[in-house]
Parts: sequence; structure tokens; C-alpha cells
Amino acid sequence: MPQSKQILVYRLGSLGDTVVALPCFHLVRRTFPSAHIVLLTNEPVSGKAAPAMAILQNSGLCDEVVSYPVGTRSRAKLAKLHQEIRRIQPEIVVNLAASRGLLKSLRDYVFFRSCGVKKIIGTPFHRRQLRVELCRDGLHESEAQRLASRLASLGDLNLADRELWKLKLTMEEQSSALELLPLHQRGFMAMSVGTKLVVKDWGEDNWGKLLALLAKELPDIGLVLLGAPDEWDRSEKLRRFWTGFSWNLCGKTSPRISAAILEHARLFIGHDSGPLHLASAVGIPTLGLFSWFNPPGQWFPGHRDWKTNKVLYPPLPAGGWHIGLQMKHGAADGIQLTKPDDVFRSAMELWRAKSSQST
Repeated sequence: MPQSKQILVYRLGSLGDTVVALPCFHLVRRTFPSAHIVLLTNEPVSGKAAPAMAILQNSGLCDEVVSYPVGTRSRAKLAKLHQEIRRIQPEIVVNLAASRGLLKSLRDYVFFRSCGVKKIIGTPFHRRQLRVELCRDGLHESEAQRLASRLASLGDLNLADRELWKLKLTMEEQSSALELLPLHQRGFMAMSVGTKLVVKDWGEDNWGKLLALLAKELPDIGLVLLGAPDEWDRSEKLRRFWTGFSWNLCGKTSPRISAAILEHARLFIGHDSGPLHLASAVGIPTLGLFSWFNPPGQWFPGHRDWKTNKVLYPPLPAGGWHIGLQMKHGAADGIQLTKPDDVFRSAMELWRAKSSQST
């Protein structure tokens, strides 16, 4: 592959979407070490959704960002985006957008070609790339693996390689994280009790019961609560169930500082949301609580190392996960099938396994 000067990477989404694409960003940088890499992404569609560059900044995986309002039908805005891409003059576009159907894949391909791009890699055209495949283990192909398969022309990716998940945190970011943690508190438990989608929300009552169980078992362990600014109130209410030290850092840290904080945690528990993927990326044990919103396996964190990443997915209704999503209350009903006692047992298994490794 000749060394190109300008590479445009097209990836939409927020925190979790960016983290699962980290191996692909590493592959692009490894393939084009001296290229100027521009990220084309969406403007945040929710006040709770962290923009992609909040994950990639300072990492060396991306040099510039161009954003636009996703789903826009404005000819003026599309013309402006078209002009901006022509200004960049990318030799190659790496398409990491989620599979949204054949027609949208064709639309994206034609748009980039109209911008003067001669080589486009990763556009999902084939059936396997357009749908979430069921694997032999009964789970669906992970989003990280699906993205990696689309970049096969650039090389193979071993998702079990921890180097491919690194955020390349700077010394300044790590120092900022330590300033937020008391010196005597290391090896704490971390949680994120919020989510931007109601159908993925386990609920305050369940979180309160879980915290009470864990506090009784681990009375001297610290707790750090991370999340968006509008999750501060819920996290503050739930702190009363914790008997040890606790810190509510919701809205007080950037995603990369949060990642630096998580490096010092011994366990993370959270919804199927961005912080769960962030915790998995830094390599600490994680416990994810899922609903029926997505097929089992597609958005499970990391590289499916079940020694460090454990998930609780509700029992499937007759007919599969999509039937659960179509029920009266849909995915919200599914996550309520996960009981606090089940989460507590899984959390303690991970905690004790981590403790045995540390001794």
C-alpha cells in the first residue's frame, strides 16, 4: 500500500462507537504512519453523547476532525461538506460507518467518489457485512470484529491484542486522573449508573439494592461513580447505600480522564453504554448489564475475554431478541429480568478473581 498523505476515516457515533473501532484506527495509523488522518464524524445527537474526538484526541490516531449534522437533508450543509472534503483531497477514504443497508452504502460510496476520492476501503456491500451474523457460539458477531473484517485489505487484526485497544493516554491525562483520587484509595470499584437510552436503564431501585449488597460485603472499598453531567443527581442519591469512601465524578471528567481513572479500578459495573467499553479498553474487569435492545454479542465489550469481561444478558423470549424488542415495553422489560442478586454474585466472582491475581 503506497504511503498516502491524506486519509479520511468515516465513523459516526459517540463514545462506545468510537471505542469499539479503536483497533481499526490503530490499523489505519500502522498502515499509514506518516499520513494526515482526518476523522469525518457526526455532531453529537444527544447532550449525553461524547463526540468521537473526545476519545481520539492526543492519541496520535487522528490529526483533524470534520463533523456534520447526521441525517441532514439541507442541500447547503451537504454542499459545504462536499466542499470541505474536496479541500482535504483525501487519497483514500476508510469507511467505518455502521452498516445501514445497501442503499445507504451505495449513497455514501457515490458521495465520496463525487468528492474526487479514487480509493474507498471498507464500504459494506456484501451480505455478511450488511447484517449481524450469528456465530457458532450462539452469540452474534461483535461490532469490533465486523469493522475489522471490512479492513481486511489493510491487514489482519487480532482483537485479543491489548495494544490495539490502547487510548495512548498522556502523562498529563494520567496526572489529572490521580489528582481526583485520594492517595490512599487505589483498587476501588467503579460504576456508571446512567444511560442515554431508557430501554437500557436498569433503574435506581435495582442499583440501590446492588450497592447495598456490595457495601455489606466490601465495607472498606472505595466507590467511584462516572458518567454524564445529568447523571450526577442519580449517582448522588445512590451513594447513600455505600458505607465506604465514595466519589461522584459525573460531569467532572472528560472521557480520556475517566479512562485514566479507570486504570486504577479493580472492577467496573455499568449498563450497555460508553463507559463500559471505555473500562474494557483500559483492561480492567468489567460487568455489563444488557437489555434486548441489541442482539446478544454484537455490543459485548472488548474482544470477548470472558475472564475479564462478563455480561448479563436477559433470557431470550421465544422467537429471539428481536421479539423482545417488539414487546409492549420492549428492551426495558428485558433488562428488568436481571436481578440484583445475580449482578452481586457475578461482581464478587470478578472481584475475587482480580484479588487473587494481585496477591
